[in-house]
Amino acid sequence: LYQRDAENAVRVAIATGVTHLDGAQMYGNEASLGNAVAASGKPRDELYITTKLAQIPPGKTVRDTLVDSLKKLKLDYVDLFLIHTPTQHQGKLKSVWKEFEELQKEGLAKSIGVSNFRVKDLEEIIDGANVIPAVNQVSAPPDCHMHRVS
Repeated sequence: LYQRDAENAVRVAIATGVTHLDGAQMYGNEASLGNAVAASGKPRDELYITTKLAQIPPGKTVRDTLVDSLKKLKLDYVDLFLIHTPTQHQGKLKSVWKEFEELQKEGLAKSIGVSNFRVKDLEEIIDGANVIPAVNQVSAPPDCHMHRVS
């Protein structure tokens, strides 16, 4: 799944009415997502685009990684920027979250949040935070039986 070209799938999704597009640095799908968005011709304000922070490379900042993502996505901002997983930032969650708050102030991310956070991870960043995470995106465990309600 990682590094997979998602361009055609995203084009089809947009053409059939999907407006929330979810990418991630870790998945390596931001460039194909950006190409599909550009090719769709959809006005930017009709799409809701999320991406997620991977591990921060040495010598880089959270901002550097988001700027790289925005270039790949061919966007000026994302609607939602998430910390993908707390385990990639152990001992640094507070400082990473502070950088997220700055990115939101700067307008590079309209909303900021987290993904795969446990209660203790949320408590760590909320202590002293100016912005509470807008979302904690958590995937259902494999043994979870999701039922469609008709």
